Amino acid sequence: MSDRRRLGVQDALWLEMDRPNNLMVVDSVIWTSQPLDWDRVSAVLQERLCDRFPVFRSVAVRDADGSWWWQEDEAFSFDERVTTVELDDPDDPRSLQRLAARHRTEMLDRDEPLWRALFVDRYREGSAIVLRTHHALADGMRMVQLSMSLFDAAAEGGAVLGPAVTQHAAQLAPPGLPATERVRAGLAGVGHQAVGSARFAVDTGHRVAGALVRAPEVVAGAVRLARAALTNPVGAGHGFVRGAQVGAGNAAASVRASLQSAVPGGGTLVDVFSAAPADVDVARKLLLGTRNDVALWTGKAGVEKAVAWSEPLSLLDVKAVAKAHHATVNDVLVTCAAGALHDYLLARDERCSSVTFMVPVNLKPLDLTLPAELGNSFALVQLELPTDQPDLLEVLAVAKRRMGRIKSGHEAALAFRLQEAIAGLSRGVYEASVDLLANRTIGTLTNVPGPPFPVYLAGCRVEGMVGWAPLSGDQPMSFTIYSYDGAVIVGIACDAQLVPDHEKIVDGFAATFARLQAQSGQAAT
Repeated sequence: MSDRRRLGVQDALWLEMDRPNNLMVVDSVIWTSQPLDWDRVSAVLQERLCDRFPVFRSVAVRDADGSWWWQEDEAFSFDERVTTVELDDPDDPRSLQRLAARHRTEMLDRDEPLWRALFVDRYREGSAIVLRTHHALADGMRMVQLSMSLFDAAAEGGAVLGPAVTQHAAQLAPPGLPATERVRAGLAGVGHQAVGSARFAVDTGHRVAGALVRAPEVVAGAVRLARAALTNPVGAGHGFVRGAQVGAGNAAASVRASLQSAVPGGGTLVDVFSAAPADVDVARKLLLGTRNDVALWTGKAGVEKAVAWSEPLSLLDVKAVAKAHHATVNDVLVTCAAGALHDYLLARDERCSSVTFMVPVNLKPLDLTLPAELGNSFALVQLELPTDQPDLLEVLAVAKRRMGRIKSGHEAALAFRLQEAIAGLSRGVYEASVDLLANRTIGTLTNVPGPPFPVYLAGCRVEGMVGWAPLSGDQPMSFTIYSYDGAVIVGIACDAQLVPDHEKIVDGFAATFARLQAQSGQAAT
C-alpha cells in the first residue's frame, strides 16, 4: 500500500462541506505579458508542485471509522490534471472571467487528486492559467506561498519568498485525536474563553428582545426577515427596523431615532455592545448574531456563478491614505469594499445598513520553507462593515475600530475552537452548524499580500493575479483584495442571480477609493 497521511481536523471539515451551489474550492487566475511555453510551465508545476507536495498526487480516502486519509495515487498523471482551452474573445477580460465562472461550481472528482489547471493558450498579449484546488489541500496563506514557489524573481530564474504577515496565535489540538477528544477539547476551549462574556451578552439580549417586542409591527420584507431571524436575529432586527421605517413612516422613524446609535452601519439594536470589551462583542456575534441585514442578495444560492476583477489601483496611493489616518492598508481597502457596496445598493434603490464578512486569520507562524504536508490552520472571524454611510471617513473609522477589536480579543482562537468542536460532530449536525454561522454573513473577504515586485513564470512576466476563497451555506459573494507589484486588484466571485450586475461592484471600487482619497486630502500619484 502506498504512503498514507491522516487529514487534519480542518482539512477533513472542508473536504465534507462541498455543496452543489457552493464548493470548497479555491479558484485562482494568473495572466502573463507574453505567451507561455506550456512544456516549460508543465515542467515547473510538476517539479515545484506535484513532486514537492505529496497531497497534489494523492486522493482522499475514507476508512470505515469515518476518518479521512491522503493516499498517494500510484497511477497519478500530471497531464490528466491539465486541460488546454481557448477563449471566445482573447482580447476581452470578460471572456477569461466567464471561463473562471463556468468552472466555479464544477465538482472535482473525488477519485482523483483534488486539483485541476486550465491552460489558456492566448489572453491579450500573453497567456493565462486558471488553477482550482480544493480547500482540504491547503489554506489561503499556504496557497499564496505555493503560488510564490512557482514564480521566479527574474526571467532567468531565482527563488521568490512569500510576503511577511502578522500572525494570530491559538492553541491547537493535535489532528490525530479521536473525534470525541476533539469535541471535548474544542468545547472546553469555547467554554473557557466565552463563559464570562456570554453572561453579559445574554443579559443584554433580554433588553434587546424587550425592545423588539415593543417595536411596531411591520409587513415590508416579512418573508425574508422571518427566514433570516431563524439564523441571525440581529441581522433580522436591522431589517425589521428598516422595514418599519418604510412601512410606518414618521412613527417608525421616531422609534429608530430613539434607538439609533452613534456608530454608522450599526443598525439600531446592537451597538450597546460596541463599547464593550472585544470578547463581549464576540459573544454577541455567536449568541445573538451579526450586523448582516437582509438585502437583495439574501436568498438561496444557485449554481450559476459570476466572476469579475477591477483595473489595478496604485498601492502607493493606498498607503498614503492609510498613513494620513494612522490606519492600515487593510483598513483602507475594506473601507473601499464597504463603500462600493453602498454605491451598488444606492444605484438599485436598496436599503441595507450593514453587512458581515468572514475574514480568514492565519493561526500558525509563517513557515517560508512550506512544509510538505501543507493543510489548514486558520480561523474565520466576522467583520461587520457599514453600508448606509456615505461619509467614507466615518466608514474608515468604524472599520479601523472593529478590526482593532478583533485583533485585541480572542475571536480567532475562539472561532478555531468552535470549528474544531463542530468537526467532531456528526455530519448532519456540523453541516447545520456551519450553515448557521455562514448564513450570518454575506461571504468571505480576503486581503492577499502578493509580491511587491514583478515575478516570472517559466520565463514570462506575470501581469496580474487574483483568486477567491470558497463560499458555504447560501453566501452570495466572495471578495478578494490582491496586491502585486505596487498595484491592487479587487475581485468578486458571486451568485449570478442574487448579485445582478456584479461587475458594477468592482468597477465602483476605484471610484470609492478616489472619493476617500479626496476626502483625505491626498493626490493621486
